Amino acid sequence: MDRRDFLKAAGINAGALAVGMGLGAAPVAANGQRAARANPAGGASDIAVVGAGAFGGWTALYLREQGHAVALVDQYGAGNALASSGGESRQIRAGYGERELYTRWVLQAFERWEARQAEWGRKLFYRTGQLSLADAWSTSLASTRGSFDRLQVPYEVLDLDEVRRRFPQIATHDAAFGFYTPTTGVLKAREGCVAVADAFARQGGTVLDARVEPGRRRGRTLLELKRADGGTVQASQFVFALGPWLPKVFPALLGRKIQSPRRAVFFVATPPGDNSYSYPNFPTWSAGGAYGFPSVEGRGFKLAPRIDEVLVDPDTQDRHVKPHELAAAREFVARWFPGLRDQPLVDARICQYENSVDSNLIVDRHPEFDNVWVVGVAPATATSTGSCLASTWPTG
Repeated sequence: MDRRDFLKAAGINAGALAVGMGLGAAPVAANGQRAARANPAGGASDIAVVGAGAFGGWTALYLREQGHAVALVDQYGAGNALASSGGESRQIRAGYGERELYTRWVLQAFERWEARQAEWGRKLFYRTGQLSLADAWSTSLASTRGSFDRLQVPYEVLDLDEVRRRFPQIATHDAAFGFYTPTTGVLKAREGCVAVADAFARQGGTVLDARVEPGRRRGRTLLELKRADGGTVQASQFVFALGPWLPKVFPALLGRKIQSPRRAVFFVATPPGDNSYSYPNFPTWSAGGAYGFPSVEGRGFKLAPRIDEVLVDPDTQDRHVKPHELAAAREFVARWFPGLRDQPLVDARICQYENSVDSNLIVDRHPEFDNVWVVGVAPATATSTGSCLASTWPTG
């Protein structure tokens, strides 16, 4: 099974993924549905997925829904405060420049989030729309427009007069035009990761809060994961979906292929009685080298300027906002959103995002093992998706 098949199977047909892993399909019950395969008495699973973030959680859920015995392992738990996908909100945008494949996945993600939140009875996805202020047609933006034309994604190119008429809250400064995509939106990222893990557990999946590393092997086969408490996790196949922890688990393989920069995000209170900066009255936005979201569920108007994006260790980085970072954020608000100039800060977060060396997802078998997959890392071209990137992994 190659990488393209893995991506297709993990999000669209998890049963095919399991067959590609050599597991075979789960048995079919009399009603025509896949019968859930319980974990064997010895505690081993068909598949162990390490990492309960967006990539790992969705992979585990899809496989479990096909009836396979799956263990989902995370050292801090789904939606934890150290995770790249653990913050309150993340954007799902549709524009990825010349990487049209990602746009195709995102379009499916919109539909899947809508269906899942209806299934689970909890609001997770808000279609805010997305506004980018640009001073020229960059290669990436022109490629995005071409992809949108081919895929019939609705968008508008707004002159500055129209931007000011629709969105008087934002200053246009030296922008030449606005590029507006009405169908994109914001995810409640932390809650989304928790919702996926909860759905997985309800369907009989095994959730383990444990720190693990590759354990015993036989030739090209990994036999188990070693737990920090001395135990083991046994499975036939293993998927490592660890985001910024991938270089720590596989330093020789990925130590120079993944970087995790620090990112500060801020939330500003909206004026009393003024909902013009809140969903659904304002879109997600990018301008002046920053991006942000409208206030969702009263959490505050979000902005993420580019400040001190130094490389960090996700386990040990200091997550306090520095005085100069706060000063830069206030200066940005005053310049681009003058109506929020005197509004108080209600929250600030430090997290990390991940970049790969070629700005693409990393999805492949581990070269030393026939039963180990390495999955993860949001592409560098998608960094405006969120400071702690929301994943479109539910598209496959």
